[in-house]
Amino acid sequence: MTPADHPPPRQGGVHLAAEAPLARSALAAAFAGVVLGFCFVPQLLGLALGGISLTREPEGRRHAALAIALSLVLTVVWGVLLGALLKWWAGSVA
Repeated sequence: MTPADHPPPRQGGVHLAAEAPLARSALAAAFAGVVLGFCFVPQLLGLALGGISLTREPEGRRHAALAIALSLVLTVVWGVLLGALLKWWAGSVA
């Protein structure tokens, strides 16, 4: 085989972004939920994009699963924090 017959080496994230844009977007939305999680939109977006990516992009399965897990954990954490804040606020007002 000549060097021209060999495929070029993969470039890590650049190659994944070209192969699995939904998985990459789901992961970005899940990470955005760390900062903007109190409005629950990034987590829902991460869950939706991760679920779609699992069915459509087999090469992005690991990133989609990570996005789903991170979105679920962040939803629970932010929900507990907001519940505790509301409970404290209701006790201080009454």
